[in-house]
Amino acid sequence: MIFRILAGIAAALALIIFAGVSGLSFQLWPTGVGDQTLRITPQLIAQLHTLKSENKFYPDPGSFYPGAPDEVRRAAAQAAVDGAIQSLLTELPRKPQRSTMLGIFKHTLANLTPMQSEERDQILVYLTRAMDICGVENSGELFNVWRYGFPYGWLI
Repeated sequence: MIFRILAGIAAALALIIFAGVSGLSFQLWPTGVGDQTLRITPQLIAQLHTLKSENKFYPDPGSFYPGAPDEVRRAAAQAAVDGAIQSLLTELPRKPQRSTMLGIFKHTLANLTPMQSEERDQILVYLTRAMDICGVENSGELFNVWRYGFPYGWLI
């Protein structure tokens, strides 16, 4: 009896690890849980435009980010973030929901080309800044599941 329980626990852990490593957890991760309506104002739109206009993925001594390893990768990462912000500028006035924002982020993150971990972390910095501008407190573990394959915030 105890062997069956241990085998079941081991199988469940193996499935969770497989789902995380394979990206299945991210693909299945919901963006509508805990949805909220966002208050989209002209000031908020202006702040998103300002964020979009920034030059991104250059060295940042304040956060110890060394910058993208080359201009091609820097430009690709900036294009991905700027594209997500542009989608927010287009979609949020029509559907001002947290789920709209997270859906855009999920689409952006799912379509990124492979990159170094520093760039992956920096992408999340910019997306988190966009969330802060819009008054969204968290990604509902979407970022952790994308970055690490597991909702680590549940353990804290």
